[in-house]
Amino acid sequence: MQVRHAFESPMLALLRHRPQIHLPAAQQLLALCQKQTAQETFPGWMTFWSLAAHYFSGLCQASDRELTLQEVSASSQIMSGLLLRQSFDPGQETSLEGLELINHLLFLEQADVITQRLVGILDECSQEQQPQVPEALQLDAHHMAQLAQEVSLNSVHEVADALASQLARLRTTRIVSDIKTSLQGAQEVSRLLHQFAVGNVRAPQESVLAALRGD
Repeated sequence: MQVRHAFESPMLALLRHRPQIHLPAAQQLLALCQKQTAQETFPGWMTFWSLAAHYFSGLCQASDRELTLQEVSASSQIMSGLLLRQSFDPGQETSLEGLELINHLLFLEQADVITQRLVGILDECSQEQQPQVPEALQLDAHHMAQLAQEVSLNSVHEVADALASQLARLRTTRIVSDIKTSLQGAQEVSRLLHQFAVGNVRAPQESVLAALRGD
């Protein structure tokens, strides 16, 4: 109960200010998640707190934009997690299944926001004669890699990590063909996530990985 109460006030402030991102609330919630992550010992809850921390960290870094519908849904998943935490029994199958579902949805909600942004912006850049790739895209790809690592989705982690490195190289040389390679990488992340969402874990396409790595 104490954990839930600590989260209630800043979470309500965050939702009350939507669609704007309320930075003080996001920062307070991030600090609470980091504290819980450090204290947690149960693996499933460690994943939950870490995923929630990634969510609030992303809001803190992008407080100049509006909350998306997926991010509002992610907030709901976090609230569901806080409610489950009060009555969680690691010996009950229903408790374990509930936590696993919340973590699954919390990951997918965040991943969907990031991949849509990556694909959309890179698609626009690939159609320009002198494209300017925003530096924030590299951070998005890195964030995607971290999220995938949290849920042990190695295929997505591998592609997103290679995409982040490839986008870093684009900061010095912006070639349309390289941007199209980045777009293919973002689309591959999206494809793998869609497969994961319906219960299939696929290996990444080697040709896409090789192109991102410059092999």
